[in-house]
Amino acid sequence: MAAACALLTLPQLQVGEAAAALGDGCTTARLATLLGVPEGDADLAAALRRLTELALIWPHADGFAAAHLSAVWPHPLNLGPGAAELLNIQNMTELRRLAKVYGIPVTGRGKDELIVALVGWLARPENVRRLVAQAPADVRARLAALALRPAQPVHLRGIMFGSAGVTLPWAAERGLVVGSVWGVEEMSREVALALREGYVAAFDPQPPAVPTTLVTPEDAEREAAAAASETLAAITAVAGTMSGGPVSLLKTGGLGVRELRRIAKSSGQDEDRARLTIELLAAGGLTEASDIGLALSVAYDEFAAAEPEDQMVDIVQTWLTMPACPLAPADSTAVSSRALYWDEGEEMTLTALRALTLRTLAHVLPEGHATGPGTLADRLAWQSPVLTDQADEDLHRYVTGIWREAHQLGLLAHGTATSLCRSLLTGDADATHRHAQAMLPRPRDTVLLPNDLTAVVTGTPSANLLALLDSTATPESRSGAWTWRFSPASIRGALDAGSTPADLLARITDVAEGGHVPQTLTYLVNDVARRYGRVQVRPAGCCLCSDDETLLTEILNTRSLQALHLVRLAPTVLASAKSQAETLAALRAAGHAPAGLRLDGSPAIEIPQRRRANPPPTAPDSDDLVPLPRLSDPADVARTLLGNR
Repeated sequence: MAAACALLTLPQLQVGEAAAALGDGCTTARLATLLGVPEGDADLAAALRRLTELALIWPHADGFAAAHLSAVWPHPLNLGPGAAELLNIQNMTELRRLAKVYGIPVTGRGKDELIVALVGWLARPENVRRLVAQAPADVRARLAALALRPAQPVHLRGIMFGSAGVTLPWAAERGLVVGSVWGVEEMSREVALALREGYVAAFDPQPPAVPTTLVTPEDAEREAAAAASETLAAITAVAGTMSGGPVSLLKTGGLGVRELRRIAKSSGQDEDRARLTIELLAAGGLTEASDIGLALSVAYDEFAAAEPEDQMVDIVQTWLTMPACPLAPADSTAVSSRALYWDEGEEMTLTALRALTLRTLAHVLPEGHATGPGTLADRLAWQSPVLTDQADEDLHRYVTGIWREAHQLGLLAHGTATSLCRSLLTGDADATHRHAQAMLPRPRDTVLLPNDLTAVVTGTPSANLLALLDSTATPESRSGAWTWRFSPASIRGALDAGSTPADLLARITDVAEGGHVPQTLTYLVNDVARRYGRVQVRPAGCCLCSDDETLLTEILNTRSLQALHLVRLAPTVLASAKSQAETLAALRAAGHAPAGLRLDGSPAIEIPQRRRANPPPTAPDSDDLVPLPRLSDPADVARTLLGNR
């Protein structure tokens, strides 16, 4: 029943609550009277049809069965428990006495049957009003006030003393009030409804107005295409920054603001877009967290190799269930604006709100019309009160954040639902794929190479082009037109990675627009290649020096010393890959008598260290003691410090 209620609009919930208050046998006429509308009201009829479709109510005894709704509304319309619940705690003697007061035959009726008859009598308002009309004036006034009082299932006096307190004996004798075990007089909802003269329950069949403005569909689609392209470019840029090394995470969880801003600056994005991008990467499983930080996962390589439309559909599906709302305005109670700080309850709320927001906008806004986020929260609260109540005081924050994020993903543009959004809501995967393909340009496989040693890609570079340029040049801009700059350091880095000059120029020529590589870049590559490797650096743990070349040759060819990975640097010098201590030990084990030297060539004296117990501490000589100043006098402390400098 709770899940079904999540599908109801506000007026449908209001009718359901009214039916719960009236209980089994409630008729359309009684519901209309309680809600203050004509019996043939179209909105009331539509709500009853919806409640029946969801099996929340069903036809019963010339009306509807509704008593079971007390599981959802234990105190509908702020009313107390039903008469059946209150009468069930009475004994048969008391029930027969009430039946006699009401004029109900008791012969042959058991307790359950008798309670049904008594409840049926109290459920007719005219019976209750006729009975109350016989009461003294002060009792009538107190009963009227009690009927309007909100239900109080627990009372402090009952908790303390556990005794019932009935102060209206006339009404109690006639079953109009019952002394509760919580020490408060309770009036059944049937009696309270009968005594609420002129009471009308809330019924809001008309949704809050959503102001609209005109927008050209073509403009909206162009804006959506640009936003989607920027989002994919941001993902590529942020992933490129993260591929340089793991991103540090906070010990308390999440990504800190300082690290977030570093990524935003390095990737050329503003902080909001970087935050959204990082959340999308993590929610889509494209990153993995470990003890060393956050890094791209293996799944990202598959994502990067996919077509742009497939990437966009994957990102949108990830966003719909993302357990965070990164572009929501900051919570005034939040102590930090860190990213990747997820909450399971928040995930369920946001997933429902995103779908509700998109569906409501697509339904409310005809093509060519747009709106703003200002009144959207109120409309959503009418459209699905159960879902929006889960957001509580964060509803307006979440709606604003969802609005901003949907615009960056191309689902909304200029305040209206786009073709991508509408096809997504219909569940037509093929149509969604076609719209995503139409709005996204193909990734660029070529680069423009001017004479100033820059590289420019007008659009989003393909994964292969991005990898080549990032490995041979230094990124300068990753938004709009992507730019890199070649330098001696960047070319040297490519050579360090194993590229040869010829291979490097060939790869650059393959991706250059028109196959044109400027002479300046060719000269730069050849100049760096000419100087590259003239000085070679090899790792070594220590060196073996000897004037006896024959001995060094013997050592070099000794099988038991192969673990030292000896290399001859000169006729009288060998290099060992192991440390000096390890090399000395290996040589001695092989029967040689090597001597160790320090860096300056002097003998390294090896004195065996013998372990001894530590001597007991000795008290300092009284002459060596420095008198301590009085800590209460700062001037004495200062003089002592100055004197002992």
